[in-house]
Amino acid sequence: MKKLLGLSALFLLTFLFSEKASAQSSLTLLGTYGSTNQNDISKGIFGGGAQYRYFIKPNIAVGLSAKYLVENLNHELSLKTLRGRATNVPVNLMAEYYFKTKGIQPYAGLEAGLNIQKIEGYNIIIDKSAVKPGIAPKVGVVLPLGRRLGFMVEAAYNITLGSDNSVHMDPTKPDNDLYLLKNSKQSVTVTGGIRYIFGKVPKKPEVTPEP
Repeated sequence: MKKLLGLSALFLLTFLFSEKASAQSSLTLLGTYGSTNQNDISKGIFGGGAQYRYFIKPNIAVGLSAKYLVENLNHELSLKTLRGRATNVPVNLMAEYYFKTKGIQPYAGLEAGLNIQKIEGYNIIIDKSAVKPGIAPKVGVVLPLGRRLGFMVEAAYNITLGSDNSVHMDPTKPDNDLYLLKNSKQSVTVTGGIRYIFGKVPKKPEVTPEP
């Protein structure tokens, strides 16, 4: 885990501060909301984060994404409600293909990396963490707000691989899902954010009035 974070940080710093990088790059601050595969006990997942991308070609970008996501859980039982919180910190490498390089820019991409997951209790005593691999295919669009600013919206299908990060509240009923709290393994999220562009930005051509 430490090696992945170290390589990711090195990747980010190399491109962000390299004086030789003449290609375009961008930093996006974003917010996320979505629906998970355990909507029977949660009201959705929400949070925020940042993305850094570097364009290796005018229509192809690679980068790094990190988010902090929260899912509040409420398990209604006959005598008690189990209330907890599942958090997830996905740290992903990403690749994107842009169908247009000017104006409104639709794109498709893929994120892959690690999910740092944790379950905590509000009215129960639980605290369990795990690190799971995950992938997230996505589509989005960038709307220009000026020469260096843009507004992006993207939808993603997030999949956590491997076994659940879960806790059974009653050890005498280990196979009863009524006593189970866990991080969601699948979610559909919508993310929006403001993108700032570094590097060379083409100027709009000046319009010469006709005589």
